[in-house]
Amino acid sequence: MCSCLVVKNTVIGSGRTKIAVPLVARDAAELSAVLDQIKNLPFDIVEFRADFLECAGSIGEVLRHTQTVRDALPDKPLLFTFRRHGEGGAFPCSDGYYFELLDALIESRLPDIIDIELFAGETAVRRAVANAQKNGIAALLCNHEFHRTPPQEEIVCRLKQMEDCGADICKIAVMPQSAEDVLTLLSATLKAKQLADKPIVTMSMGQTGAVSRLAGQVFGSSITFGSGTQNSAPGQIGVSALRAALDCLESGAD
Repeated sequence: MCSCLVVKNTVIGSGRTKIAVPLVARDAAELSAVLDQIKNLPFDIVEFRADFLECAGSIGEVLRHTQTVRDALPDKPLLFTFRRHGEGGAFPCSDGYYFELLDALIESRLPDIIDIELFAGETAVRRAVANAQKNGIAALLCNHEFHRTPPQEEIVCRLKQMEDCGADICKIAVMPQSAEDVLTLLSATLKAKQLADKPIVTMSMGQTGAVSRLAGQVFGSSITFGSGTQNSAPGQIGVSALRAALDCLESGAD
């Protein structure tokens, strides 16, 4: 039975699928503008994609911009994500810098949830997860496949591996090459949900996989990502349209 996670009164892993909106900005001016544009959108979680910052190589500057997001949206759960180039992110960096940055964010206690890449090295990943939890921050372990959809068994196995590493939330995103691949992802989601003790988040990317972003409550994905002003991944749906679609599905309206 999957246990839920409560972050700032937002229940993840139970009830309706939660909507996360990614913040994508290059500098302070863009960040301020994006924050102003999204503040009234119907989302549950804000994801700060700090890897898009021009100053992403400066830990001090990343902390400063994260503080800006925290101050602007104090009541929203804040997910901090620094996606490296190898997993579809905007900033190529060493393992050393990546974990040094995560440590700094964890010690700052600015985010409520921190994204950690599953395959960044098991020892370092486990240490980061433990450090986050020690500081009252939920650890979201993730993996991204931008060119294929693994078999169902492999998807379920990776989600279980995240849970075994101590994750509070387990996330995988895959790229479909066919409609059958989308079904594979949804089937894996359902299977993982039946086996998992933690909330899971899954998505099939691109236009072909867009339906997976709407089907979470049925198959077991706890969070869906919708764009505010700019997509951070292929196939994201605008937040307002996403909320309307989820409301329609939940109510059973025509």
